[in-house]
Formats: sequence, C-alpha cells, structure tokens
Amino acid sequence: MNPSSPPGIAALAREAATGLAHLLGQHVKVAQLELTADLHAMGRRAYLFAVLATLIALGYGLAMAGLAVVIGGYPAVGYPLVIIGLAHMAGAGIGLLVAPLRPRGSHLMDDSQAAMNSSLAVLDKATAPPVTTSVEKPRAT
Repeated sequence: MNPSSPPGIAALAREAATGLAHLLGQHVKVAQLELTADLHAMGRRAYLFAVLATLIALGYGLAMAGLAVVIGGYPAVGYPLVIIGLAHMAGAGIGLLVAPLRPRGSHLMDDSQAAMNSSLAVLDKATAPPVTTSVEKPRAT
C-alpha cells in the first residue's frame, strides 16, 4: 500500500473500534475510581450513624441506671447520672437529625453516568445520517 494513498474502509473501521475500546476502557476506570470514592463516603456516613446510635444507647443506660439509683434512695448520685444520660441522648439525637440534612446529595456514580451519556450523545451525533433541509422547487414546463 502506498503511504500517500488514503486509508481503506477496513483501516478506518479498525481505528474507530480501537478508539471506542479506549474510550470505554477510560469510562470503566473512571467508574471504578468514582465507585471507590462513593463507597468511602458511604462508609464514613455509616460510621457516623453507628457512633451516634452508640451514644444514644449509652445515654439511655446511664439515665436508667441513674433513675434506679434515685429510686433506691441515693438521689445525690442518681440525678447526675440521669442528667448525663439525657445529655448524651439529646446530643446524639440532634446529631442524627442534622446529619442527613447536610447538603451532600451523593448519588452513586452520578459523574460516571453523566460522562457516559455525553460520550454516547457525541457518538450518536457522529454516526447519525445527515439531515437535508432543502426543498425542491417545482419545475416549470
């Protein structure tokens, strides 16, 4: 084949397939990275909820133990336990109410989905048949 001659259809198809495979490979790599980052964010959020739920359980235990001590006849020891338990429950409860309200808006793999959609839109435009808008004039006879 002469280097100055235009490439054949097979060579162009092979080049297009290679480019498409490279593009899809890049999308997969980006999706893997984004999935890892999303899973880390979800793990941190689950950790926060676990810690706050533990604080609520601890507060409840302290409040009930303090109430039992008050009923047992030792209010000087029981009331501080009740107050500390209620403070734990109130603080962790507020944390549980506020944590979901933070503006995170993290939906799993939104960026990868948007990138894939834009790539598919570009490929669709590139492979769409041309649209003709010319109108034929009637012939005068």
